[in-house]
Amino acid sequence: LWSERELAVGSAGLSLPGTLTGPKGEVRAGAVLVHGSGAHDRDETIGPNRVFRDLAQGLAERGIAVLRYEKRSHAHPESFAGKAFTVKEEVTDDALAAVKLLGLQAELKDRPVYVVGHSLGALLAPRIASGQPEIAGVVMLAAPARTLTEMIPKQTHYIANLDGEVSTEERAGLKQIQKLVDEIEALTPADAEEPALLLG
Repeated sequence: LWSERELAVGSAGLSLPGTLTGPKGEVRAGAVLVHGSGAHDRDETIGPNRVFRDLAQGLAERGIAVLRYEKRSHAHPESFAGKAFTVKEEVTDDALAAVKLLGLQAELKDRPVYVVGHSLGALLAPRIASGQPEIAGVVMLAAPARTLTEMIPKQTHYIANLDGEVSTEERAGLKQIQKLVDEIEALTPADAEEPALLLG
């Protein structure tokens, strides 16, 4: 039903191992899968689930060639050590490199290429596609409906409560996150020149 071959996405002088899953028949379109937050592998493995692998194989059965790759923070976490970075370095630059690589594949000649983002990848999909004529469109899976300053405390609180109790260390972490969120919410245009990053 589908075939797979290994590709490497080159971005920022790094090599991100990837897999191109394509139909055995005619290719109708291409898609690049963009991860959610966290240091994900190419399959976006979450517990026993391999979300991106399943999605790639299902789309390939329908004539769509899908490129998925190791997120930079998974493949090369050392590249972030001691440096300030944003979603540009962690997500968007690599997604654009993946789009370019997919578009160079012979089976994608004259075929539309889409960005399919999940969670954080969905939030960033419009930014990734902005000003990129080679991207035919975006698909947003589980895109956040709230701002990051609303989501991060709620997510952190949820994770801290998964085992049924919040430890002293987790409680301190929750307070620290809320303090940073409060600082972000208090920012004014005059703070735009301040180089310090809050919550990354």
